Amino acid sequence: MRDIVLSSLIALLALPSLLFAQSSAVLLLPPPNPPVAADAQEQLIGICRTLWERTRWWTLVTFHKESPSLLRARREGQLPPEALERPLDYAPALCTAMGTQLAFWLRVTKADEKGVGAIEARLLAPAQASFASDLQEQPITEQERTKLQPLKVPPSQLGAWVLAWRLGQWLREQLPQTTQTPPPTDLKGVSELVAAGRWDEAIKTLDRLIAENPEDPRLFLQLGQIYERLERWDEAALEYRRALQLQGDLWEAWRGIARTAAKRGRWETVLDAIRRLHRAGQSQPADLALAAQAAATLAQAADQRGRDKEAEAFRTESIAWDEALLQATDEPRWLLEASYRLLRHQRRDLVVTALTKLTAIKDPLSLEQAIPLAVAAQRPDLAFQFLLQRLNGTTPYAPSREPFQACRKAMDAETVRLFEAVRDALAALDKGLLKPEEFLQRLQSINADADRLLKAAHKLQPPEPFAPLYRRRLLVYELFLQATTLLREWAETKDALNRTRAVVLYDFARAELENVWAQERQVK
Repeated sequence: MRDIVLSSLIALLALPSLLFAQSSAVLLLPPPNPPVAADAQEQLIGICRTLWERTRWWTLVTFHKESPSLLRARREGQLPPEALERPLDYAPALCTAMGTQLAFWLRVTKADEKGVGAIEARLLAPAQASFASDLQEQPITEQERTKLQPLKVPPSQLGAWVLAWRLGQWLREQLPQTTQTPPPTDLKGVSELVAAGRWDEAIKTLDRLIAENPEDPRLFLQLGQIYERLERWDEAALEYRRALQLQGDLWEAWRGIARTAAKRGRWETVLDAIRRLHRAGQSQPADLALAAQAAATLAQAADQRGRDKEAEAFRTESIAWDEALLQATDEPRWLLEASYRLLRHQRRDLVVTALTKLTAIKDPLSLEQAIPLAVAAQRPDLAFQFLLQRLNGTTPYAPSREPFQACRKAMDAETVRLFEAVRDALAALDKGLLKPEEFLQRLQSINADADRLLKAAHKLQPPEPFAPLYRRRLLVYELFLQATTLLREWAETKDALNRTRAVVLYDFARAELENVWAQERQVK
C-alpha cells in the first residue's frame, strides 16, 4: 500500500475512560506467514483494537517476547523456553500466562492503494477454528454500513473496519459470553485526584496500582500523562516507554512519546513515533502537524550544517506531512500553522489550498492571521475576502504597522480591479462589444463592490503614521464610488454630462490614489 510520508502539539490531558471500561482481553499472535503488506497489517490491527474497544468487546493484547508477564511465567516454569520462540504451538499456555480469553493470529491476504481487501485468521485457544473474508467475494452490506455509522469511520478505511467487524463477530461466536471483571475501583479515585490538581497523591496511587497490576499498560500510560502535565518530560517519556513494552500498539502512548520528544528537542524520535501512528491508520491532525514541524526543524538544522541532501529530504517530508494535514482537517489552527511552514518551503500553491479552506471562518484572530498569509502567497484577492470577513464582525480592528501593510495591499488589489473593470467596460461599450443593458449590469456590480470597499475601509483603523494618508485613501474611494454612480445614471438616462462628470472624477481619483501610494511607500 502507498505509505505517504506524513504533531501532536501539546494536547489537553484527557484520561481515556473508554480504555478502562473493559478488562477482558484477547491475545494476537504473529501469523505463520507474512502479510501481503506490512503497513496494511499494522493498520488493520490498529483498527481491530479501536473497534473492539469502542464496542466493548475486548482489549487486544499483542504478543511480545519481552513481555514481563511472559518472562516471569517462563522463570516460574509455567512456560517452556521454546514457547516464546514458537508461540503458535503454545497458544493455550500463552493465554493463561497473559490472562486473555483467547489467542489467534491474523493476516492480510489482499491489499492495494484503496486499502485492505481480504484477511484470514485462525483461533488457536481455547479451541481451534479458521476464518476468512474477502470484500470482493463478500461485498460490504448496508447492514454493516449502518452498524459502523455511529463510529464515524473514514470512508477510505471502511473496508478494513468491516473486516475487523466481521472478525470480531466471528470470534465472539466461538466463545460463550462471559461477565467482564470491572477495572480497579481506585482508578476513579485517580481521575478525581487529577481533576482536583492533587498530582502527588495521584502519582502515589498509581504507583501502588502498578505494584499490584504490573502488567497493565494503561496504568503506565496514565502515569506518563500526569508527568507530562507536570512538564516532567523525561519521567513522562519513561512511563510511555514502559506502557509500550507491555502493549506495542497503545497509540496514546506513542503520541506521548512524540509530544515529550518534541519538548526535549528530539525531533527524529518525534518522526519515528508519528510514522508508526500513520502506518497504523491512527494519525490525527495534531500528529501530522507535529511531524511536519519536526521534519522542518531537522531540515533547518541540516541546512546549517551544510548537509544539503539531508535538508532537502526532511523538507520534502515536512511538505508531505502538511499535505496530509490539509486533507485531514478544516480546523483553522492547523491550516494556519501549515501555511506558515509551507511559505517557508516556498509552496505557495499549498498555502492557497490551505487558505481556501478558511474562507468561511469567522474567528477574528484567525482572519487576522490569514490576511498577511494570503498576501505572501500572492493572492491579494483572498486577503481582501478575509479582510471583509474580519471587518464584518463586531470587534474593532486596529492593526499594527505590518498587518496594516497586508490589509493595504489587499485593498489596493481590489481597488485596481475596480478601476480596471470601469475602464474595460467603457472601452467595450464604445467598441460595440457590450450592449447598453450589459454595460448597465456590469456598472451596477462595480458600483456595489465599490460601496462595499468604502464601507469596509471606514471600519479599519490605521496605525498613526498612516492615518493622514489613509483619510486621503478614503476620499479616493468616495470619489470612485461617485464616478461609478454617475456612469450608471448615464447608462440609464443617456445624459452625456453625467459621463463627462464620471470620467473627470475617475481620472482625478486614479491620480490621487497613485499619489497616496507613492507617499505611503515613504512612511517610516
